[in-house]
Amino acid sequence: MGKSICFLFLWLICSAIAAAQIRASAKCVLDTSKDGQTITVAGEAVQQPHDLGFQVMGCADLVILVYAGDQDTDVTAAQLRMDKKFKQFQKYTSAAYKGDKENICLECPQYTDVKATLSGKLEIASIPTGTTKDTMGLLHDASGRVVGTSGFGHPARIFKYRLVVLSVADVQARKLQKPKPPA
Repeated sequence: MGKSICFLFLWLICSAIAAAQIRASAKCVLDTSKDGQTITVAGEAVQQPHDLGFQVMGCADLVILVYAGDQDTDVTAAQLRMDKKFKQFQKYTSAAYKGDKENICLECPQYTDVKATLSGKLEIASIPTGTTKDTMGLLHDASGRVVGTSGFGHPARIFKYRLVVLSVADVQARKLQKPKPPA
């Protein structure tokens, strides 16, 4: 019986250590990244009303995607690697079925579960000292007056992170069937 208790105790300690190591390795890469840093992340594309989001594996926050060369970034288009994988990612995230007289289909995606590994410059929105941010991304001073915005996204700047994509790898997606008209 003494050996069983000792074994059980040892097993519990080893299990606790293993669980702690798993939690430590599952930390979100965004939590330790710095503004302006070039990072590589794996995840899944998430369509937003006006933006393309990216759910980084292991992270709760959604990252807004833009491409190097877009007008509101300071990264030139020359830094964007427009290879086969990049074009594949763009196709999978933007292709939509067209509707017809029998089947009205507005922005019905052709692909789902679009996964990839992206490399790019991470931008992190900050909230200046003495201000607070509301749910629409507006910054307010101590008196409640709107003094600016903080964040990424359109029309509301509600997202903390934006990735200026420089390259794409490991692209995969699942093709959806064209929606059928209602019977």
